[in-house]
Amino acid sequence: MSDLSVPRARNARLPAFTQNIGIILSLALVALIALAAVVPSLFTHYDPLYADTAAALQGPSAAHWFGTDQFGRDLFARVIYGAGPSLAATALAVAIALVVGSLIGLISGYLGGWADAVIMRLVDVLLAIPGLLLSMAVVAALGFGATKVAIAVGIASVAVFARLMRAEVVRVAASRYIEAARLGGASRLTILFRHILPNAAGTVLTLAALEFGGAILAISALSFLGYGAQPPQPEWGSLISGGRDFIAVAPWLTLAPGLVIIATVLAANRISRALDPDQSLVK
Repeated sequence: MSDLSVPRARNARLPAFTQNIGIILSLALVALIALAAVVPSLFTHYDPLYADTAAALQGPSAAHWFGTDQFGRDLFARVIYGAGPSLAATALAVAIALVVGSLIGLISGYLGGWADAVIMRLVDVLLAIPGLLLSMAVVAALGFGATKVAIAVGIASVAVFARLMRAEVVRVAASRYIEAARLGGASRLTILFRHILPNAAGTVLTLAALEFGGAILAISALSFLGYGAQPPQPEWGSLISGGRDFIAVAPWLTLAPGLVIIATVLAANRISRALDPDQSLVK
């Protein structure tokens, strides 16, 4: 097979990627959510903290797209301004899990022997604990707040990244070009960070994209339980929690932020599937 076949195969993925309507919509939605997190004033002129008791519990309308809450605050504005804290916490959680987990897996897979066995047994213990339960235990020790919730969710996801990185390192380390690098006199650190890490990182980065959606759900769940940002600051999980007492008379208080969370998670998962080279783009 010609050496040109590999880049041609990669380039052939681009038209399928751009022509798939599901991926295009997912990218557009994630871009809009990210823009709302950075510049929320582009999407609404309402103050998310301004209360107007005369307009309390109004249904969705042209004036208030998502209706108003029990204090007369515009719910659409609160969802838009809640995107910033929610996505920032999610990004921090995924970054912690990616960096710490990858480092643990990299060291474990490369050292092998008794060090690998000990590290992986500790990882197995973490994997045996449900993620949400472990996150709750960590955040209970750290205290309440959006940043501490993000750290807790990140710690709970470390084991998944460590296990995958370790498997990729073991696979890459058995390759002939790694043996050639050793015979060529390359140092252990050079082999580890110049040869093994770049070739093992692709699958782990794909997992990071997939974990982004899971982290949004975990952080929203902890915020729903009251561990995240405290009222009146808007955050997606806390918005659902604040509207649960009015679900019979004002269902939009929980439906609107809930649907935004669902749409964001589905879009992130769809994009992560597209980034996975083992998945078909047209499925």
